[in-house]
Amino acid sequence: MNGSAVGPDGDAGDQHDELPALSSAFRQRIRPVLNRIDELRSHGLQSDLKLPMVAVVGDQSVGKSSVLEAISGVEFPRGTGMVTRCALQLSMQWNADPEAPWHGRISYKDVNGHKVDKELNSPGEVDGAVREAQQRMTHGDNEISSEQIDLAIKGPDVPDLTLIDLPGIARYSATGGSGIAQITKSLIAKYVSQPQVLILVVVPCHQDIETVEALSLAKEADPQGERTIGVLTCPDMVNKGAEQETLKIANNEKIPLKKGYVMVKCRSPEELNNGVTLAESVANEAAFFKTHRHFSQLPEQSVGIRTLADKLTEELFESVKRNISTLQNDILEMRKKFQEELQRLGQPVAETKDEKRRYLFEMLSNFNKDVAIATQGEMNARFHLYAKCRKHWTELGKQIHRAWPGWVTRGHISHYWQPPEQVTRLITDLRGRELASYDHVFPIIERIYKEEFLNKLKQPAEQFLEQVSDEVTDVVHLIAQKVFGDFQDIFEVVTETSNEEIAKVLELARADLSGRLFLQEARVFSQDSQFQERIAKIEEDLYKDNGNQQPPVPDSAERIRRGLEAYLQVATERLSDTIPQSVLYFMFDVVSKQLGNRALDLLSESESAETFLSLLREPRHKTARRKQLKEMMEQLRLAQRDFNKFRL
Repeated sequence: MNGSAVGPDGDAGDQHDELPALSSAFRQRIRPVLNRIDELRSHGLQSDLKLPMVAVVGDQSVGKSSVLEAISGVEFPRGTGMVTRCALQLSMQWNADPEAPWHGRISYKDVNGHKVDKELNSPGEVDGAVREAQQRMTHGDNEISSEQIDLAIKGPDVPDLTLIDLPGIARYSATGGSGIAQITKSLIAKYVSQPQVLILVVVPCHQDIETVEALSLAKEADPQGERTIGVLTCPDMVNKGAEQETLKIANNEKIPLKKGYVMVKCRSPEELNNGVTLAESVANEAAFFKTHRHFSQLPEQSVGIRTLADKLTEELFESVKRNISTLQNDILEMRKKFQEELQRLGQPVAETKDEKRRYLFEMLSNFNKDVAIATQGEMNARFHLYAKCRKHWTELGKQIHRAWPGWVTRGHISHYWQPPEQVTRLITDLRGRELASYDHVFPIIERIYKEEFLNKLKQPAEQFLEQVSDEVTDVVHLIAQKVFGDFQDIFEVVTETSNEEIAKVLELARADLSGRLFLQEARVFSQDSQFQERIAKIEEDLYKDNGNQQPPVPDSAERIRRGLEAYLQVATERLSDTIPQSVLYFMFDVVSKQLGNRALDLLSESESAETFLSLLREPRHKTARRKQLKEMMEQLRLAQRDFNKFRL
């Protein structure tokens, strides 16, 4: 790919005839201002400042990229269909050193919002890099992205200029249907509606200009045509007999624009296939307009890429002049706003050890206090662990009730119920020398209780423990964020230390459940009065269910069922309380105590204290923002200086 070799004094040397002389006048007159504008844009200030630029618009596949290529000397992706699928901002900067290497950088956000920043080492990489960017910014070849590609290049063979290549207006897409047109129109309108943007509308000569949607869109954004230049392409494709109509358009007679039209002949697909260079294309274009039977009648100021480039130079010059006062006022306002933000950021954190120690001790004390309040369940606590965990122990209670063997529940059986096979088998297997109906039922009740009820509670209890542990961890992190949020390094140390302590207590709680509580509950026990109360209530209900008549004398299976139901009532009430009590004791009380001790240890342990104190420094985001603000304020100061010179 070739580029302009025009020097700062307008000399192009041996390559003067190869490419447009856009940069010659441009550098001499407004290069410092446009360079400064590019610097403002590189610092992300284009959304706040009305920075002049050139936007190229047109219907799909009308040669927009060819026009940009001819003006800038930078090759853009070409092809049929939807080639340009997002806005591409090309910022070019001329390097006065003729021996300086060409350098480029492309940046964009992919479909996942990840920032991509890639160095380019040669002009030949631009085409592929842009195509790759468009692929990564969209989900398919017919999708339009609202994001923008930023392509910056610098070298001795490029002009000082910023161009915006916008997607062509597609009337219909095989996958996107007619809606694709509205998407592209909205994207184009976002740019061309800005009053400082110069609009280049590309219109192929062989197309009915009345149907060119890009021209209609430009008129909506620029009704008076003060910012619009018509660019007529493909004059070699005009049908015979239609030349006079095309001349009327070129002479600004059919659909007049205040800034008129320029007819250009860029490289055709055939010339591209034959390897015609940009330099040869310039010569071919000159010969075409000199010898064409009809278009040779057009004045020199209406044809050719050089004419378009000169016209563009003048219009950019005028755009800068029109917007310079507004830019200066906006810069003053932005400098004031940035200065106020710098003041709000305040001074960096003090550096002396004593001041750091006092500051850290106060923060750690606040952290411990907030954790204690959260675990004590006080009303109106900002971080209320009881409120967060109540749903978990409520669900645990329901799971304990659901763990009952289904055949035990009195409401699901009749007086003539058939006991389940495991009950009948146990009665038979465990019967010794007892007489019929005088067998001992307690061992069977105990065995069924353990195997069919208690063992089923271990998984829900473990799950409840994990849920409470997660809630505690989340709340501790929130408290740490509140107290240490401005000090990322300290926040990370405190949360990591908290995670370690919570993990240790979690293992203690887990051991207590399995090693104490469930072993303890495996011993079937109840106060006689409590158990007998429940047996009496069960028999009373059976009496009522039997029409207030004494039910049949219970057999062994029925006595097992009644005894198991009574004891399950006792155990369910007890376990619904003791499991949460055990978990809350460890995960609330023990965690709070351990965190309080461990947090203060960070300052008292001689080995870790120095390291911990060293972490108390300016928060990263504040440091970065302060640096960014200072850099932007410096750029704004330099821009204001150069704009003042330009006005003179």
